[in-house]
Amino acid sequence: MNTRTERIVADVALVATFVLSFLTHENGALLHSLVSLVFTVVLLHHVKHNWAPYRRPRGRSKWIANNTLALLMVATTVTGLTFWIAGDDNALAHGPLSVVASIAVLPHVWVHRRTALRLLKRRSLPQPVSAE
Repeated sequence: MNTRTERIVADVALVATFVLSFLTHENGALLHSLVSLVFTVVLLHHVKHNWAPYRRPRGRSKWIANNTLALLMVATTVTGLTFWIAGDDNALAHGPLSVVASIAVLPHVWVHRRTALRLLKRRSLPQPVSAE
């Protein structure tokens, strides 16, 4: 799998697990937690492959969008883990934080829209033809 395909698959998996995490919220804590843990792994993969733009983006708005979203995702994950460790009463902030983090995805996607569009529009390199 080439780098472009890998990035597209990773981004689709990121969106899918993000949406599934919200859809499974009412289906029980176990299913929601498993989907959310898969989302966290996919999110870490996304950050790993986009580390330079996260660390030193061009433009202040990208820096703000990246770091705000990163802090909110960490806070949401920590409060979700707190829910498992300490129980329902100690994780009251998990719901509101997850909603705020979801809203913070929009500016993040907006400031990186050109990169995403370039990724989708770029043509794949021609595959070598075998001599038979």
